[in-house]
Amino acid sequence: MAAEDWVSEGEAPATAVGGRTWWDTAKSVGQTADDTVRAAANAITFGMADRLAGYAGGTGTDAEVARSEAARARSPYASVVGDVAGSMAVPGFGAEALAARYGAGALARAGAYGATGAATGAAQGAGNTYTGDMPDYIRNAAVGGVLGGALGAAGGAVFGRGPSRSAARVPTEEELFAAKNTGYGALSRNGARYEQPALHDVGNQTEQQLLADRYHWRDSPGTWRGIEEARGGGAPGQLNTGPSAPVSPGDIDFIVRGLNRIPKTEATATDRASAGILKRNLNDFIENPPPGAVLPGTEREAAVAATLARNARGDYGGYKRTQALNELISNAQNTAGATYSGLNLQAELRKGVRSFVKEKGGESPATKAMFNEPEVAALRAYTRPAGVTNMLRYTSNALGGGGGIGAPIAAAAYGTGGGIAGQYFKDDPGTAGAVGLMAPVIGTGLRMIGNRRANTELEQLRNMIAQRTPLYDYHASMSGTVPGAGSPRTAKAVRDALALELLKQQTRSTPSGATASDWQ
Repeated sequence: MAAEDWVSEGEAPATAVGGRTWWDTAKSVGQTADDTVRAAANAITFGMADRLAGYAGGTGTDAEVARSEAARARSPYASVVGDVAGSMAVPGFGAEALAARYGAGALARAGAYGATGAATGAAQGAGNTYTGDMPDYIRNAAVGGVLGGALGAAGGAVFGRGPSRSAARVPTEEELFAAKNTGYGALSRNGARYEQPALHDVGNQTEQQLLADRYHWRDSPGTWRGIEEARGGGAPGQLNTGPSAPVSPGDIDFIVRGLNRIPKTEATATDRASAGILKRNLNDFIENPPPGAVLPGTEREAAVAATLARNARGDYGGYKRTQALNELISNAQNTAGATYSGLNLQAELRKGVRSFVKEKGGESPATKAMFNEPEVAALRAYTRPAGVTNMLRYTSNALGGGGGIGAPIAAAAYGTGGGIAGQYFKDDPGTAGAVGLMAPVIGTGLRMIGNRRANTELEQLRNMIAQRTPLYDYHASMSGTVPGAGSPRTAKAVRDALALELLKQQTRSTPSGATASDWQ
């Protein structure tokens, strides 16, 4: 009679599989789950679970501690899983809030998670000590504090949540253009009124400034026409008559629009340069009217006009800077697509930016376009890639990822080399050669990753530039904030779990002379 025909009374029937019955397997799984829960319980209670279980069950703390040691020896991996799960459930004790109070930068995160990690580690060190000797509790608390502090500082700096950022959407080039037009349109309809003699003074002062800078009316006829209009000759805006008639923002806008119509040719370069000086002076007149310039009774409208002019000019500057970078990206994409099938986009982008920030006579196209120092510095840094970007580029080049003649050369070299190596080692030379022929494919993939990184980095720079606009400030004022990148829970879990595992290497001993094997 076969063994399986006999089943003891009260015992579940089992089917033998590979020497083990399903019942054995079920018991093993259940035991592992219990070992996991035991480790998690001790982790989340700072070692108090064994004390509570011993008190509630009447077995005593020593017996429960020995059972925990036996469980850890029987199920080491499951116990580690339990430690991590329990560590994640331990409160953060305000580490994230403390870091945010000091700016949430890397140093703030390191300090906050280090301090709370030291407290948590000290509690785990003392709580997982069961010898009954006070020096042991103090020693293990000190060890836990050092481990928790060091691991907390590292985990917080790497994984902690960074500073909060605005949830505002970055305006596009088209939106900045529309905002500029809306602002200037509202300005031209504003009800502020200015005394004509005050605007007359602006015309005179601009003329003196231009003459001092060696500009002359023969070279700048469009600019001098604007100066005469500001002085009252020809009636500003053609809306009022007489040299003493009040001047409106619309009248000043009429002068500016005339300056903007100076043709953009090489022959009119001097006229356009001098016109830029007059436009800045007219804008400054509206934004900061001199004492006595505003007609009594229109002071409130003049304050609104100053804000409108400031915002419109800021959005226009952001539009021009954003447009410059968009054109740079578009030109690089067109050149790379026509010459290198798009594979050399990264090089073309960096080449375009390099030309954009290259100085001549103390100026560069970027500074002439009113990019500020931090923006120019960011653009210069973009032209000098390092780290992962360079590694991708060098590896791609070595594998023939740039296309052209390099691809077949790399395929032949790596394919032949792989075949020879495979034959030398008595392997399959055909397979080895085929693997070698994959080199250009891998190289092309790396090149595409590098191109995408370069394009993304430049788009991030463009967004940074678009944020220096009144339109973005308005979006930010209407939006909340979102947490910075990072995971506080991960930072805390790394801190507590690693500290706990290292602590258990220091404190893994059962009290009263008992051994783990006594309770298995």
